[in-house]
Amino acid sequence: MTIPDTQTSPRLPWDAADPYPFYESRRRDGNIVWDDTAQAWLVLSHSAARDILSGPGWSADPRANPGAELLNSAIVDANMLFTDGSAHSRLRNAVRDLFGRNFITGLTDGVDTITADIIDAIPDGEPFDAMADIALPLPVAVIGAWLGLDPEQCAALREYSPAIIRLLGGFTDEHALEEGLSASAGLIADFLPAAADRRAHPRDDLLSYLAANRDLSLDEVTITAILIAVAGHETTANLLGAGLIRLLTPDLNGHLPADTFDTDDSSSYTELLRLDAPVQATARTATTDHQIDGTTIDEGSPVVLCLAAANRDPHVYPDPDQFRPGRTGPPPLTFGHGAHYCLGAALARLETAAALRNILRRNPELITTPTWRDTTAIRGPQTLPARFTGHAPSH
Repeated sequence: MTIPDTQTSPRLPWDAADPYPFYESRRRDGNIVWDDTAQAWLVLSHSAARDILSGPGWSADPRANPGAELLNSAIVDANMLFTDGSAHSRLRNAVRDLFGRNFITGLTDGVDTITADIIDAIPDGEPFDAMADIALPLPVAVIGAWLGLDPEQCAALREYSPAIIRLLGGFTDEHALEEGLSASAGLIADFLPAAADRRAHPRDDLLSYLAANRDLSLDEVTITAILIAVAGHETTANLLGAGLIRLLTPDLNGHLPADTFDTDDSSSYTELLRLDAPVQATARTATTDHQIDGTTIDEGSPVVLCLAAANRDPHVYPDPDQFRPGRTGPPPLTFGHGAHYCLGAALARLETAAALRNILRRNPELITTPTWRDTTAIRGPQTLPARFTGHAPSH
């Protein structure tokens, strides 16, 4: 994702609460279309987005964009989201083994315990906000325990994350940029001394594992830990919240998807990921000239990969707006593709599955209309008013 200068930052032109009509209106003009508001090429098809994410001649580094005066900030310079090639591999390889599927599966019992503690504390019949009371605290608790954060650091993570995730998502205005940099500085001030302490006095936690890697500077240890903490919990929280809204909203036939949702079927979660991608878009800059789907994209041109639009490409997913577990076809691009494929994908799926199992057995219902965050690159609910009505009957 790119963080351009405030004067040249793309303005994403869709509605944060419901971006899908915009994607479909622009798709009628082609798979790759120029957008005057964003001042960038919008990539809407699954194949083109996948090829750009995994192909040569594209950069995730903001400094590759010649049209932007770019930030000099630790949150950018030492961040694997914004690096290419060997620099990216070095940062990613420092934590790659801990995010493998086998290792993440070993966290299942711990995640289940944390999830049950949070959800079981909510009484039947009492209104609650599923975002504030479940979706946000759950991944913070999981990542906090894994990194070895103390309660004050977890509180700081909750406080600073919304502003930082807008910065990491790019496409910010001047106000959001200033807020994101301020929040980043605040969280770095909290995490950097902890990273230094773990390097001198290691413990049995992820932060100590990172700090023990002498190929990483303390700045890189700190930024990597912040990236894992912020991006990981924000993605999971937004996915869980949007997924709950889908499952608890009647379909066109008046049926509640939650009534037939199979919490043991991995394809059910894949379909939620396809339909309700938390990361709507990511950015790349062309480092050479390209011809894609009959469109010429010149070197130095910015592109916005509309991952959520690619996930609803009708040429890949028939009836793309319908929830259909068990679909065939390529995986959705919710977690990206290629070298920058999301490290935390397996953990996000594990946390979402644990949460939905525990939530749906309590027979939840929406009690008023949810609201959505006004963030176009990262989509998620702001509030999700709900109530548990008792344990659901077994199917």
